[in-house]
Amino acid sequence: MFRFIFITLPLLFFNLVRLFLFVLCLFPGFIRFGWYYFIASDRVSLPYDSKSARQRVDVYRACTHNNGRQQQEQLDGSDSNFNMLVEELLNNSPVVIFCTGGAWMIGYKMWGALLARALTAAGMVVVIPDMRNYPLVDIPEMVDDIDLAIGWTKTNIAQYGGDPENIVVVGQSAGGHVACMAIFRNIQRKIAREIDVVATEGLGVFVPDDDDDDDERNTNISSASRILEDDALNDAWSASDLKGFAAISSPMTLGSVITHSFRRHGLDDAMVERMFGFKKDEYDPCLTLHNFQSVDDKEKFLKDLPPISIYHGTKDKTVPYEASDAFYEELRRAMLDESSISFVSYVGWSHTDPILEAPMDGDHRLHRDLLNDVNKWTTSPCLIWPNDSKVNDRLCPHFMVKLSRFVNPF
Repeated sequence: MFRFIFITLPLLFFNLVRLFLFVLCLFPGFIRFGWYYFIASDRVSLPYDSKSARQRVDVYRACTHNNGRQQQEQLDGSDSNFNMLVEELLNNSPVVIFCTGGAWMIGYKMWGALLARALTAAGMVVVIPDMRNYPLVDIPEMVDDIDLAIGWTKTNIAQYGGDPENIVVVGQSAGGHVACMAIFRNIQRKIAREIDVVATEGLGVFVPDDDDDDDERNTNISSASRILEDDALNDAWSASDLKGFAAISSPMTLGSVITHSFRRHGLDDAMVERMFGFKKDEYDPCLTLHNFQSVDDKEKFLKDLPPISIYHGTKDKTVPYEASDAFYEELRRAMLDESSISFVSYVGWSHTDPILEAPMDGDHRLHRDLLNDVNKWTTSPCLIWPNDSKVNDRLCPHFMVKLSRFVNPF
């Protein structure tokens, strides 16, 4: 209680003041941000489950006409080719599911509007799921939400012009962590069913069904029942269905680097444990990659793991760059084919630069990198970055963006 009153509360108040100044500096950009989200975007909001009003997705339809015209110009200029391209993109646009950040506490689907604005202009359908936040639920239940949202997308996205066979999952900050664990957990459950093994406590801890010990057999039956109940979460999709996964500024390890960051931002260890449902180690992506029970389990896990790209700014003080570096190194040690993983660092970028300051300043490096990922991973028609000033130009004066970086609480 002493730490909460004299350390946590003052830090939260100080960061709240900085957040206010940050928003003030970017206010011209946020006006255009809001205009796009509420007025200009081709967006529909739909429920993916009925337990909470937060369980909804924003679906942004692809701007296929502009992208088809650019592809036509780079081919032979014929109207017949143009019409065929538009028709193919209209019905089979690649899909990006973008999971927004927010420290597991203030995440909201609207935060991904700038990314949707750029990627839909390049010809993609963008799905941004909302999820329940702490303290309403803990992180394992947030993983449930993203699990359900991916399943909803796989089942329904064809109605909105997306190709359910070409889905890429992208997550920023806490959204990247939750999305990664949804993918990892999906694979773990598939392995548990395939080899007739059940989990005793959570991810990665298994007991064989044919154990002769009665106590362990009873535990086995109880755990099997729980997994069978949870199977409804991933019946609609499998990790092997996904064409790729991209993590942006995400806490992909929950070791000492992230623990120190939590404390620096006023989150004490007890609060973090409660946030993770007292299962922090089970929801640590690095530990999941490290703690395989057997070589066979590892091979099965990696076989279903989609290609992974990692993006991180070198000046990130909220989720230090070292967190992504550690995850990348763990992936390199685990995977035989290193060509399926990549790590891109953005020199001088903060935690929020990829989704806010950079695009507001007309810097679309992340968006272009994601476009390249989609072209590399999917079988959809090759997409081209839009030559459109409405997409590429600054949303906010450069000096105000620089000032916002100075007061940025993230």
